[in-house]
Amino acid sequence: MKLKRSENLFIILTGLITMLICTKSSPLYPTNDWVDANCYMTVGRAMTEGKMPYRDLFEHKGPLVYILHAIGALISDSSFFGIFLLETAACIWFLMLCCGLVRRFTGSSSLWSVPFFAMIVYSSQAFCHGDSAEEFCLPAILCSFTLGLAAVENGTVLSDKNAFQFGVLSGIILWIKFNLLGFYAGAFLVIAFLSRKKGIIPIIRMCSIAVLGVAAVSLPIILYFAAENSLYSMAEVYFYNNIFVYGGKKTSIFKNLTNGCIFTIRFFPLGTLLIVSGIAAVLLSGKKKYTAYGLASMLTAFLGIFAGHLSYRYYPFILAPFTVIFGAAAISFINNKFLHSNSFAAAASLFLCMAGTFILSPNTYLMKYKKNQLPQYRFAEIINKTEDPSLLNYGFLDGGFYLAADIIPEQRYFCCNNMKLDEMIKSQQRCADDGIPDFIVTRSASGKHPDFPLYTCVAEEIFPYYDQTFHYFLFRKNQT
Repeated sequence: MKLKRSENLFIILTGLITMLICTKSSPLYPTNDWVDANCYMTVGRAMTEGKMPYRDLFEHKGPLVYILHAIGALISDSSFFGIFLLETAACIWFLMLCCGLVRRFTGSSSLWSVPFFAMIVYSSQAFCHGDSAEEFCLPAILCSFTLGLAAVENGTVLSDKNAFQFGVLSGIILWIKFNLLGFYAGAFLVIAFLSRKKGIIPIIRMCSIAVLGVAAVSLPIILYFAAENSLYSMAEVYFYNNIFVYGGKKTSIFKNLTNGCIFTIRFFPLGTLLIVSGIAAVLLSGKKKYTAYGLASMLTAFLGIFAGHLSYRYYPFILAPFTVIFGAAAISFINNKFLHSNSFAAAASLFLCMAGTFILSPNTYLMKYKKNQLPQYRFAEIINKTEDPSLLNYGFLDGGFYLAADIIPEQRYFCCNNMKLDEMIKSQQRCADDGIPDFIVTRSASGKHPDFPLYTCVAEEIFPYYDQTFHYFLFRKNQT
């Protein structure tokens, strides 16, 4: 059953308002100052000028992240506006899937629930800054779950079409951030188990067709990197380094999972509450197969996200689809008992939830600043007085200074990311010691900065980031 035109417009409006408020990529913000987002954007901008991820610029997310940011850079090379459009499209797709899943429980579109889910998900502390790899995976995971529902309910394997689509969606996630693939392990196990009475051949056929879907996404990416002599670099950085190097000091799986539980409750509290209450509602509804499907896929997703190492605050964000998967049952109860979905309920929900979104979002503090108040653009004014300047972001993740100054980095280790490889640290130090870049930018929480014998500190700015305040320093190479 397709959504009506008015329903589609309502969802589009909700998605647009949500992203205008919640992501720092929005035109309502001076810039997106998240270091991860700027790493992606710098690589994406460099790709539009012929440089290759991994080989020419060292960054460790999946190639589709950089391809998306290259597309964003083609839309706007000097801002995150292109990324804002892509984020908005992903949000709208996610909310349309939310509406479809709720309708399976309520029998109606229950439009009032759309702004509610948008608020729960996108105003959470886990949605820090906006433009995370996890964000672009939400609709793919929720769409995959929906594709498998008919098979789960009927105790059959996925149809050939759905199996191929399942594979395509999992292939997309494979090349965005592969540890987010955990959902598919649980989902396939449940589908295979429930369809076991049909025999092993249909299960093998389903898995084979899904692999073809993965291949349909993977082959063009592999051929692209092979054609650019970058396949080894991609495999080394994206797969080997992420598996064996990323995360620093190794900790036990138990500690990692415990840390993941704490981070989920702390940074995704309303979502966690909705998941827990939704599980209870699904169990009460008697949907045993649905419950098994949702719980198994959530468990394996959780293991994939958190088992490898200690967490960052945005990690729980990928659990957002399960707020809908389980929350739909709770929404059904509210809808049937109280609201009886109508236009007034939808309009009231949009107003109240978007107001709540603005209050709850951890990002809106940055709206009060203008570009000329940010260290990135203050430094850019100085940097761009030099003809064809070069820049090194020293000792920390990309702070957005390349974007502000419209510079494509010349160094492979254009910033210092969380892997902290010896080669990375030594390479950045050599650049500074040899006086290769015209400018160096660095930051410090303490107010102290490293000394660069060939450079003079020409500017210092103090600005908040996350829950800290940083001192930013700009060094210019001495004239000889």
